[in-house]
Amino acid sequence: MLKIIHTPTASGAVLRIDGDLDFRTTPQFREALNDVALDAGERLVLDLAGLRFCDSSGITAFLAARNHAVAAGAEVALAAVPDNTVRILRVVGLDQIFTIEEPDRA
Repeated sequence: MLKIIHTPTASGAVLRIDGDLDFRTTPQFREALNDVALDAGERLVLDLAGLRFCDSSGITAFLAARNHAVAAGAEVALAAVPDNTVRILRVVGLDQIFTIEEPDRA
C-alpha cells in the first residue's frame, strides 16, 4: 500500500511517500508526480520518512521525479531517506545525482 501526500510550499513542492514503493505502486507515484507543477528555481522534495520498502522500480521512480524537476528548471532532493535506501543509492551511485537531506536528530 502506498500513500502520497502532496504539499505545495513557497519554494516548490513536497511529496511525502508512506508505504512501499515497488512495481505495483510506482504507477500511483508517477501519477502523483504528473500533478506536481514546478517552476524554474523551485525545489521538489521527496520526503521518504514513511518509506517502508523500495525496489528497483522505486529507484527508477526517483529518477523520473528528477527528470520532471530538471525539465522544469527545478531541483530535487530526497529527505529523511531510510538507511537501507541510502545504502542502495550509494551502491548504484545515485547519491551523486540526488541531494540527500539528513533528518534533524535534535
